[in-house]
Amino acid sequence: MTTSVSRLPLGRSLRSWQRLLVRDGWALAVWLLLAGLIFLYANLIPRFGDFQITSISKNSLPLVYLAIGQGMIVIAGGIDLSLGSLLLLSNVLAARFMDEQPIAVVIVVALAIITGLAVLNGLVGHVINVSGVPDIVVTLATSYIWSGVALWILPSPGGGTAPGFRWLFTGSESGIGGSYWLPIMMMLLPAVLVFIVSRRTRIGLSLYAIGSNLTAARLAGLDTRKAKIASYAIGGAMAAMAGLATVALTGTGDPRFSVGASATLNSVAAVVLGGIALTGGIGSVLGVVAAAVILIMLNPILSAMGIDPNNAQIIQGVLIAGVMMVGGLAALLRERAS
Repeated sequence: MTTSVSRLPLGRSLRSWQRLLVRDGWALAVWLLLAGLIFLYANLIPRFGDFQITSISKNSLPLVYLAIGQGMIVIAGGIDLSLGSLLLLSNVLAARFMDEQPIAVVIVVALAIITGLAVLNGLVGHVINVSGVPDIVVTLATSYIWSGVALWILPSPGGGTAPGFRWLFTGSESGIGGSYWLPIMMMLLPAVLVFIVSRRTRIGLSLYAIGSNLTAARLAGLDTRKAKIASYAIGGAMAAMAGLATVALTGTGDPRFSVGASATLNSVAAVVLGGIALTGGIGSVLGVVAAAVILIMLNPILSAMGIDPNNAQIIQGVLIAGVMMVGGLAALLRERAS
């Protein structure tokens, strides 16, 4: 009796670790891959220190935010092709209304932008629910709308923000140099908050449920419409954060459509690399954080290896495509196993 009782906690502990590996094994592997790439990069360049860590962390912020937002929408069974355009909209709104303003006004503007874009994208989720039109069609249309509005607000690059706001994201009032602990903190705090919401709240579990099986979620009595709207609202808020981080990094606003389109594609790539299935219902936003940093690091690593920038772009595209194919194959195997 003593032996069986003493083995019980150990058995439970082992089962807990097994469940963790099954559920979040891909995300853990992506973090290990990131650690390996950092080690490789540190050995490729003459000196690796605080400056390099700061540069990687702060330059990753916009894509990390965008990938977290895209990840929550994909977990719920959707996809948002307008997140890059929302990034532009947030960026130009911030640059337009924060320029030459005191830090108190700048913070109020930032909070208003986050709230406004969350509501705006939540309405997009509502339109998708009511109309029954596929997410990809609705968000493709809204991407052009938000890009047009961004151009109307700021026809050409310009504007600015307060030095204190730049310090918040970069650790430097000029955006140059700084310390790495602030951008890392600004990266992890939203990621952990969204992760807790997704795994520890009813609405978060509903997102996984509707992404796994929408019909079953409805029969279980879940409010699937509310969950869909919540996923798009989170996506809008994170796109707003990406735009705010961009204006903090660059010190200006830029309404170019190509910037938003590239950001959207990179966010989808980070979602797949981070272990979130495009079919929905599987994955963790913590995985996409590491994946987004990896995508930012690919160019400097390839450059440090002496690869021509044009060839580096091709290699980066092939690597992303390969990872997406592996992710798709893994999702197919999971479906067959179930």
